[in-house]
Amino acid sequence: MLSKKGLETKPDSLVFEDFDMFLKEHGKRRTPERFKILESVLEFTKQFTVEDLIDALVAKSFIVSKATVYNTVLLLVEAGVLRHFSVDNRSHYERADNVSFIHLECEHCGKVKLVKDLNFMAYMNARKFMAFATSYYTLTVYGTCNDCARKIKQLKRKKNSNKKEK
Repeated sequence: MLSKKGLETKPDSLVFEDFDMFLKEHGKRRTPERFKILESVLEFTKQFTVEDLIDALVAKSFIVSKATVYNTVLLLVEAGVLRHFSVDNRSHYERADNVSFIHLECEHCGKVKLVKDLNFMAYMNARKFMAFATSYYTLTVYGTCNDCARKIKQLKRKKNSNKKEK
């Protein structure tokens, strides 16, 4: 199944079945809250934080405790539904069945953009590391996004024109 970004992902119905099976096998409760949280998780097309997930649930008028959301996200990681990674010391999550991405993080505004670089992916997939089998990778490249670069350029122009006026 193609996701909204055009990448191959597991159909949502299979994700629900897999998570249900995981809960059964591990003796965990199969609550409606956990499945409603999973439903909201699957609606994200890019990385998200638990706070983003809570906001999405509140927007749907689904009230659940923060502890339940955090615990369910941890279960979803353990079940292999989500991947956890850190950006600027903040926990972010994305679907585990997404292709590995390069994260472009703006040092000025903090915005993160995901890009897929087929050449880099081929290079990483061809790499063999001694006594290590790669499952997936995340790479974060830090820099300046176009919006911030434009703002910085405008500020510099403004400063220069103010200097000329004096």
